[in-house]
Amino acid sequence: MKLLRRVFLGVLVLIVLPLFAFGCSSPKKEESINVAEDIKLNMGAVLKNEEGSYKLYNYINGKYEQMKSNYTVSTYDKNSSIYVSSEGGKNYIVHGNQKAEIKDLNYSNLELSKGGEYISYFIDDNGLKLKVFSTDGYKPIEIKSKVSISGVLSDWYDSDTLVYYGVSDDGVNGLFTYNIKDDKEELLYKIKEGYLAFLKGTDNNVVFLQLTLENKRQLLMIDKKTKEVKFLSDGIDDLSDIVKKDDTYYFTGKGSNNINSLYEIKNNTVKRLVYDFPTRVKIEKGLRIDENGNVLFVGSNGGETAQEQIYTYTKDGSISAISKNSTDYVFLEYIN
Repeated sequence: MKLLRRVFLGVLVLIVLPLFAFGCSSPKKEESINVAEDIKLNMGAVLKNEEGSYKLYNYINGKYEQMKSNYTVSTYDKNSSIYVSSEGGKNYIVHGNQKAEIKDLNYSNLELSKGGEYISYFIDDNGLKLKVFSTDGYKPIEIKSKVSISGVLSDWYDSDTLVYYGVSDDGVNGLFTYNIKDDKEELLYKIKEGYLAFLKGTDNNVVFLQLTLENKRQLLMIDKKTKEVKFLSDGIDDLSDIVKKDDTYYFTGKGSNNINSLYEIKNNTVKRLVYDFPTRVKIEKGLRIDENGNVLFVGSNGGETAQEQIYTYTKDGSISAISKNSTDYVFLEYIN
């Protein structure tokens, strides 16, 4: 259970850190909707801490360029340009040219659905509670689930379906999906023994780290089309984020009997990619794949308080720093 808590914190920091830095909105009796700006961002865009405030930087042709805006963005959908922003200490959902204030306090694990039609997050209401809204006007969506979700292990399966791990009212331990338009909950994968410590939905798959009661770990994948469960690796101790390019998976975490770093999985084999440069990989920051197939990650050279930079790992195995120093970099949650 100690490993599970550590992985939960790693995933939670990745999503929540920019929101805590921005501050939380105050509840109002009436919904606040205002005109907003349309923006275009690329995979790899970041928030950079500059003298205590966060600035938005877009990633263009292998370089970072500061956006001229009075707000920051934490989550962005490429196809719809719908995003979550922060301005004046308040958080907003921006849909089209309208923005609606997010009313809940201290929410965590905020996620946009693919296409940006829905937003989900958890609040602490005598335990963690999942809430879902339409991004068009911040309208609440009722979820009639019969599953108790474990922690914040939830993601979007497709444009209108959630996937989450938990235990149903009748005692089934597994992965479940909930289709919002059909208002239908289904069992996707039954777990006979153990529990999950990581979950992420991708375009074609659902990837998860399963632990047995003997603390053995298996990274598994469910193909969305066939529902086939495939084995990826049993050589992982900890996992904070994972992405796929062609036939290779890249992840930030810890390989078996190894240290926190950037790794690849190919043909079920785990290989560490970063050793001395940089000396530390900030695994809680996750990673991204740019349009050229390069892996972007955050690292530092020094101790816990050393300045951070963004690095690229290219197809030929070379590693380069592509940003200036900062006390904190945060990748945007980017839906491609």
